Amino acid sequence: MATDEEKHVDSKTSVAEGDATAGNLSNEQKLPAQDGGKQAWLFLAGAAVIEIVAWGKQCFPYCYGVFREYFFNHGPFRGIEYVSVAGVAANGVLQVSVPFVIYFNNYNPKQRKNTMWLGCLLCVASPIGGAYARTPYQLVICLGPLYGVGAGMLFAPTMSFIAEWFDKRKSLAYGFICGMGGLSGAVLPPIYETCLNNYGHKATLIGWAIAVFILTASGLFFVTSRVPDDNPPKPKWSDFDFLRKPLFWVLLTATIIQGLAHYMPSLYLPSYAIDMGLSSAKGSLLVSLINLAQAIGQPLQGLLATFRDYRGSFYPPMILSTFGSGLETFLIWGFSRNLWSLAIYSFLYGGTAGGYAVLRPRFATGIVGHDKNKEQSLLIFGILTAMRGSAIVASGFISTTQLDEGARVTSGYGAHKWLRIIVYTGIMMVVASFGALGFFIKPTLTFGRKPKESGQVQEGSEL
Repeated sequence: MATDEEKHVDSKTSVAEGDATAGNLSNEQKLPAQDGGKQAWLFLAGAAVIEIVAWGKQCFPYCYGVFREYFFNHGPFRGIEYVSVAGVAANGVLQVSVPFVIYFNNYNPKQRKNTMWLGCLLCVASPIGGAYARTPYQLVICLGPLYGVGAGMLFAPTMSFIAEWFDKRKSLAYGFICGMGGLSGAVLPPIYETCLNNYGHKATLIGWAIAVFILTASGLFFVTSRVPDDNPPKPKWSDFDFLRKPLFWVLLTATIIQGLAHYMPSLYLPSYAIDMGLSSAKGSLLVSLINLAQAIGQPLQGLLATFRDYRGSFYPPMILSTFGSGLETFLIWGFSRNLWSLAIYSFLYGGTAGGYAVLRPRFATGIVGHDKNKEQSLLIFGILTAMRGSAIVASGFISTTQLDEGARVTSGYGAHKWLRIIVYTGIMMVVASFGALGFFIKPTLTFGRKPKESGQVQEGSEL
């Protein structure tokens, strides 16, 4: 039997634990609502504006096909094919920078807003530098890597804020902001087309630099932290335990393969349309349709990925966005000869292939096996994003080897000139769908010894 002294100690311990629990509950009740509420939706609106600047409304990832066509046919860069690399370089560098920015912000959360403001300044400097570029190399550097770094510094901290404001609706929230980027990309190509033809690339790029600053400043006003930034966690070697999980490598491989082909239609459909006898304005319309469909498809696929909270919920939209888009490329693009058939392909491809991007947060959660280790989930998301970005950069150089600008246009499949681009895109998308085999791999399966649970940190395991 317990002595009176032991009972007294137990009583004090119980009271202390109760006070701690009550304190935690009190602190939680003081926090703004998660997954809903006025402040969460205002944050999401601000994050959507940041997304527009970093991904959608910028001319490079989603709209660069219009600029590529203009630069290739007008001075001072007429006939220089490698100016097309700037588009995929901006997108690729953006994504490659994400894990580094995320890792820094994970352990320095108070610097997230400062990081975003620095990214804003780089995104303003990029189009201004491109406007005054005199050589193709200067143009590619300004519109490619420089914008990519700035956009990465805008985008990566946003994902950290989303993880605070949204839990169960995280994929839906990410799908929404991605969709807004796609929607702006649907509206802008015709506007860029008009501005380029009437005012030239210099005035168009300077105008965009002004718009970048205004949009970013307004968006950052609503991007705030939900929880206090005090007492951030310390880096640990266990943050990288996921590298021993086969599921991580399966999903990473699928993500890389998908990235090697994803932007081919956005980049080359305007030029393909011109070879089919259509005007450059109608070619720009095709890019708008891709982005419009993406704006619709991304939130829907994000919703589908969270429709039922089970381990494999993201695999159906994954198959749709890879295998489905590959079939569309083989069965529609290769046979398209007029505006209507190309418009149908653009809308279907944008609605399916575009949804892959919103699945990365779900991939990260699935690899971790739970959603309690926010820092590790964000790091995995960043690595998946970076490797996809590297694949996108590589795809820009690969595409130049698959296309002969001097080739003859015929009435055969793929118009002969574009056959290799179409077959390459279709095959890579279908191969990426094999990543769905990850459904049969448990997230607890590892190479070598079992990784320690998060929080079980042995002495000396901090970085």
